[in-house]
Amino acid sequence: MEEIEILREKLKQNPNDYETLEEYAIMLSDIGENEEALKNFLFLKDKFPDNSKNYYNIGIILEKLKYNDKAVLAYEKAMTLSPDDTDILFNLAYTYIKTNQLEKAEQLLLKVIQTDVDDFNSYFHLGEIYSKQKKHDEAVKYLLKAVELNANDAIAKFYLAYEYDVMNEKDKAIELYNQVLEINPEYSWAYYNLASIYLQKGDINSAIDFLEKTIKTNPFDISAIKLLVKLYVQNKNYSAADKILRSSMHDMPNEADLCYLISQIYKLQNSKINYIKYLKQTILKKATYSGNIESVEAELREVEKNKK
Repeated sequence: MEEIEILREKLKQNPNDYETLEEYAIMLSDIGENEEALKNFLFLKDKFPDNSKNYYNIGIILEKLKYNDKAVLAYEKAMTLSPDDTDILFNLAYTYIKTNQLEKAEQLLLKVIQTDVDDFNSYFHLGEIYSKQKKHDEAVKYLLKAVELNANDAIAKFYLAYEYDVMNEKDKAIELYNQVLEINPEYSWAYYNLASIYLQKGDINSAIDFLEKTIKTNPFDISAIKLLVKLYVQNKNYSAADKILRSSMHDMPNEADLCYLISQIYKLQNSKINYIKYLKQTILKKATYSGNIESVEAELREVEKNKK
C-alpha cells in the first residue's frame, strides 16, 4: 500500500503525469479496485485514442469484472492498433473462448504460436478448443505439445487424459490421470474419471476405491456419491451405502436425491418405517430432486397403502 500512496502523491503534484497514472491504474486493478482503475484507463484512452495499451488494459479490467462481451470489443480495438502484439492476440483469443467464439479464438492462437513457438498457454487452449469441437486428433496434438512444454501442469495432463479416454485409449488415459494425481492429489475429477474407466473394464473394486477417493477430496460430488452407492448396493454392502449417504446428508442437508437414495437402501432392507420416512423427506425437499417427484409421491402412496 505504501507504493500506491507514493503514486497518489506524485499525481497530486502532477496530474498530467500520464505514465504514473497508467502505473497507478494497473496497481489499483492489482489490489481489486477495478472500477476505479477502469475510470483511469478510460481517461487515458480518451487522451491517447491510438495507444493500444490502453484498450488492452481496459480489456483486462473488463474481464476481471466479468464483462466479457465488452472486453472483446476493447481487445479487438487494441488488435486493430497493434495487430502483431501476441499479448493482445492471446487475451482476445481467451475471451473469445469464454464467449464461445471458438473459431475466432483458434485463428488467433495459431497466429500466436507462429511468433512464439513455445507458448504453453496457446497450445493448451488450442487443445481445449479442439476438445470442445470433438476434433480429438487435433486436441491430442496440441495438448501433447502443451505437456511437453510444461510437464507439471495438471490441467493440461487432465485434458489430454480425457481425450485418450474418449478415443478409447484407456491405458494411456489411466497413466495420465495417475500423473495428474501425482502433481495434485486433490484433483477429484481425476479420481472420478479413473473410477469410470475401471467400471467400464469391469473392475468394480478399483472403481469403488477411486470413487471413495473422489468423495474424500470433494464431499459435494453428487454424481460420485450416486455411483458409489449404486456399486455398494450391487455388492449388497448396505451398511457402507448407508454410511456414505448419512455423511453426505450431513454435508448437504437440502439434497432430495440423497434422501431418495437412502429410502431405497431401507426398502432393500425391508425397513418400512425408514423407507417411508425418507420418501417423505424427498418430497419435502422436492425443489432439489433431479427425478420425477410425482413418481416418488406415487411410490409413497403405494407403500403406505400396503402398510395398512
